[in-house]
Amino acid sequence: MKTIIQIYLQVIADKKEKFVNFTYRFIIYNYGKLIKLRMINLKNKSIVVTGGTRGIGAEITKTFLRHNAAVFILARQKPKKLIQAKGNKAIFVECDIRDINSIDAAVKNIKTNTKSIDALINNAGGAPLVNSLTASNRFHEAIIDLNLTAPLNVSQRFAKIMIKQKSVSNIINISSVTANRPTPGSAAYGAAKGGLVNLTKTLAVEWAPKIKVNSIVVGYIETDNSIIHYGSKKEMNKIAKTIPMKRMGKPSDIANACLFFVSDLSEWVTGASLDVHGGGEKPSYLEVAKPK
Repeated sequence: MKTIIQIYLQVIADKKEKFVNFTYRFIIYNYGKLIKLRMINLKNKSIVVTGGTRGIGAEITKTFLRHNAAVFILARQKPKKLIQAKGNKAIFVECDIRDINSIDAAVKNIKTNTKSIDALINNAGGAPLVNSLTASNRFHEAIIDLNLTAPLNVSQRFAKIMIKQKSVSNIINISSVTANRPTPGSAAYGAAKGGLVNLTKTLAVEWAPKIKVNSIVVGYIETDNSIIHYGSKKEMNKIAKTIPMKRMGKPSDIANACLFFVSDLSEWVTGASLDVHGGGEKPSYLEVAKPK
């Protein structure tokens, strides 16, 4: 029969074991959180975003500012109100990415204002819908220049700096679902965006291991200019119903994908093409066929 002292010692031992187990679980849980925070800690990192003054580009800029990165936005016109988030302000650099001399001037400007260039996000681009039969050759050339040639030139100029840095850098190319499917009215644009995905894979091989190059294939995104593309809020709601996730994308969905590629969570990811489109589009035959 146990003495009172033995019982007392057993109680203390049980409590000590419970305390040790609790402390262990607490440390493991919080260590995991700290690791995740470390992976998205962008303090002292410099990010360059082309077309970072509006739409998706503006949200990308804000997202990186929230994670304490220094963000340089390249655009032809300075925004009326400088983009800021969490007390951090973006740095505007005037640049026409279709002009190689303008790119060189912007690169020189940024290089003198930061110790390193940790990520380039080729976001600028776009095109109006136009009939490929009636569009001029100059129009087609301009669309391909903006959406394919310009990202290549900008990437090349910044890569010459990145390749010499001690740390691994990132280049992210913003592509579109038009890269992978026919889109009437977007012949040159779709071809350029498809080329951008292929360019991404090639540069990823050429510039590894010092530079990781990835692309994001963007689906239907709701922005301030969505009405111009889709007609009305009512039409946008109809489009949303055709998407498996039952909503259009938000600029933040694309910004978070960029954040993933720049963070340590994607250390071994390069040459990838990430579809951010809410599941894409259903095959058209499902609208007319009734498969069993």
